[in-house]
Amino acid sequence: PRPVKSVVRLRGVPASEQRSSFTYHDPCQRHSASLKAAGTSITEPASNKHLSANTTDASQIDSKDIEQDDLLSRIGSTKIQIGASITYLTSAITLAKLNLLGPYTDTLLYRDLGATVFSTVAAFILVKSLTKLSTDGIVEARDSRKIIHTLCAPSFLVVWPLFSDVYGARFFAGFVAGLQGLRLWLAGTRRGGSDGNELAGAISRSGNSKEALGGPFIYTLILFSSIMLFFTDNLTGVIALSSMAAGDGMADIVGRRFGKNNKWPFSSSKSIAGSLAFIVFSSLCAIGLGTWLQYTGTISTVYSFGEMTSKIVFISFASAMVELLPFGDDNWNVPLAAAALSMLLLP
Repeated sequence: PRPVKSVVRLRGVPASEQRSSFTYHDPCQRHSASLKAAGTSITEPASNKHLSANTTDASQIDSKDIEQDDLLSRIGSTKIQIGASITYLTSAITLAKLNLLGPYTDTLLYRDLGATVFSTVAAFILVKSLTKLSTDGIVEARDSRKIIHTLCAPSFLVVWPLFSDVYGARFFAGFVAGLQGLRLWLAGTRRGGSDGNELAGAISRSGNSKEALGGPFIYTLILFSSIMLFFTDNLTGVIALSSMAAGDGMADIVGRRFGKNNKWPFSSSKSIAGSLAFIVFSSLCAIGLGTWLQYTGTISTVYSFGEMTSKIVFISFASAMVELLPFGDDNWNVPLAAAALSMLLLP
C-alpha cells in the first residue's frame, strides 16, 4: 500500500496540537493510534482474547496427546522386550535343565544367569550413557554412532570370563546381543517411544530412525552369530568382532579427522589414515582381548604370544583392504573376511 496522509480532528484537543501522520495501516489502526495519542484507552476486542486462549488450549492439548502417545509407545516397547526376554531365557533354562545344552549343574546355571543379567544391565547403561552424550550435544551424532560401534562388542567380550565353560553358555551370552537387536528393531520401526528415538538418533547418520535397521542392526546380528558359532572355542570370534568394532569404527573416526589430504587414488571416501587406524586398533583390540581371555582361562590356544600377534596383524591388514572395497556393507564384509582368515591361520 502507498502512504496516505490523514488528518484526524479530535474534539477537545487544541488545533495547534492536531497532527498529520503518514501510515501504512488501515483506517481502524490509524484511528486507534490517534485515540491513544489523545489519551483515550482502547480495549482489545473480546474475540482476540478468545482466539489467543483457544490457541493456547490447543497447544496444551497437542502436547498432552504427544506425551500420552510417547508413554503408550514406551509401555508397548517395554512389554515386547520383557515378553521376548522371558520366552528366550525360559527356553534356555529348560534346555539346560534337560542337559541338552551340556552338562549343566544348578551352580553353573546360576552362574550363567547371573552373568547374563549383569551383562545386560551393563550393556544398557553403556549404550544409554553414550546416547545421552549425543542428545545433550556433548558429542556429535556422527561421532557417538562410531563410538558406540567401537566400544559395544569389545566391552562385552571383556566380561566373557563371567560365563561358564559349558557349551550352552553361548545361548545365555547370545541373549545380550539379541536383546540389543530387538531394541534397535523397535527404534527403527518407531515403536520404542522417546527412548527409541533417542537411540536411533545417536546411531544414525541423518537422524532417520530407519537407519537403525541398517548397519547397527547388522552389527548385532554379527555379534549374535559370532557368539553362537565361536564364542570361547577359539580366537575366531574375537578377531572378527575386533575387526568389525574397533577396526572399522576407528577407521571412520580417524579418517574423517586426518584423512582429508591422503585419500586413496581409487576411493574418494577412504583414506590412508583411516586404513592405518583400522590395522592398528583392530590389532590392538584383538591382541588385548585374546590375551585377557587366555589369561582368565576362558580361551585356550596352542600359539605363542609372538605367533598370535603376527597373525592377528596380518588378518587386520587383510581386513582393512576388504574395508576399501566399493561394494557391500562393512558390517558384513569385514567380520566375514576376518573370521575366514582366523579359521585358516588360527584354527
